[in-house]
Amino acid sequence: MKHKKRNIILIILSIIVILLITFLLYVNFLVAPYIEDIEITESKSDETKSIFNVYIKNNFFKLNKDSWCIVTTDNNDTPTKTDSRWIKSSNGYCSYMIENGNYNVYIKDKYGNIADLKSQKVNINKIIDVKFNKENVYLYKDGTEKITYNLDTIGNLKVDSKLISKNENIATIDDAGIITGKNYGTTEIVVESDGKTYGSLKVTVTSFITKPKVDTSKPYVTCRQFSTEEAELLDNILFDRINEAGYGTRAGVVAAARFLTLEFSYRIHYFYENGRLTESPYKIVDGEGRYYHRGLYLSENKFSSLQPGAKLVGPAIWGCDLQNYTNWGQWVVGKYYPNGLDCSGFVTWALLNGGFDVGDRGAGPSSYEDVDDLGTKVTITEELMSSGKVKVGDLIGLYGHAAILAGWDDENYYIAESLNTTKGVVMTVVKKEDLVNNSIYTFIILMDDVYKNDGNLTNYWE
Repeated sequence: MKHKKRNIILIILSIIVILLITFLLYVNFLVAPYIEDIEITESKSDETKSIFNVYIKNNFFKLNKDSWCIVTTDNNDTPTKTDSRWIKSSNGYCSYMIENGNYNVYIKDKYGNIADLKSQKVNINKIIDVKFNKENVYLYKDGTEKITYNLDTIGNLKVDSKLISKNENIATIDDAGIITGKNYGTTEIVVESDGKTYGSLKVTVTSFITKPKVDTSKPYVTCRQFSTEEAELLDNILFDRINEAGYGTRAGVVAAARFLTLEFSYRIHYFYENGRLTESPYKIVDGEGRYYHRGLYLSENKFSSLQPGAKLVGPAIWGCDLQNYTNWGQWVVGKYYPNGLDCSGFVTWALLNGGFDVGDRGAGPSSYEDVDDLGTKVTITEELMSSGKVKVGDLIGLYGHAAILAGWDDENYYIAESLNTTKGVVMTVVKKEDLVNNSIYTFIILMDDVYKNDGNLTNYWE
């Protein structure tokens, strides 16, 4: 009896074991894996994204624990077993680079069992970068300039930021974005937020420029006064001023004329043009009393840009001695004088740097094109000057001389020019009542048809 009872128990136990094994085999094929954890971390390679790690677990009795993942942002996007987007996990996790958003995560196992949906919201809240309105600011000592910036952010970020100077001994900046030059040198302006700094704007405070003012006694540029790097810095300052005013506009030409006569700390010599206006076979000259290129002619690396066949003697940068080829007044053929610009040389230089390449034009007498052929030439009268037709940036002069009307205020006209009598490129001041019937300025060339656009034009520079 006992034996029979024991057999029954063994049979029952065997059935239970078989059922258990059957169940385990059943769930091995039918029970989906599950998501143990989702971890979100910052991406080091792409600040606009996060790393989205899905950690997967399978039941311990599964014979094959391989698993796959799909991450979607569409609630109606339910993957199938054969969906091509499944990514196989590595050591039990799948990794994604994702942006801000709500994500739905699906996982499946080797047997095609897909786990229930699990959602995760990803919030990336950070400053990515700072965009300043410009890359460089150039100041004279005690000069100021206001800058602006935009924060490039991700997410719903409440930013507590401020502008700081990395070296306040060189330049400071206030809460309104106004930079003030304190001492000569360079520094950077950055945005600080939560102990981190973003962006970079370079500030250069230099003695090569001064507060714009009329000063006809500035020292002359001397031969090889500036290194190649310093000459490049001066070019960049000039271009900055022109771009602020508007390259390719009336204001851009005025900015070039004002820079050379007011802000540049030195004076460019007057040099009577070699060739072209004499019996020389040269129909154009380049770098001898005129300079047909953007920037200042202060570095000998500019020699390579001079027009081939347009050099009579030289070359010589501004301030270096150059042999004169003209017998006129005090100018003696064969004698050496510091190179610079003559009147039309200065005007065409300002036009070119402001965005208008008018070629080699003199101010007469010449059989070639003159600057007074550019616009509409009108005799200076009281009626003209009060008509509203005349603008800053128009040309002014008489036959044989050209200049630029570079500004006016309540009392004076300001004329940028290069004259032998002024001994260089200067800003001449003429009382308003003295312009009519003036012996030096007899006509104005209205330049609207040339400039087309006024740009950021101002009648005065302060």
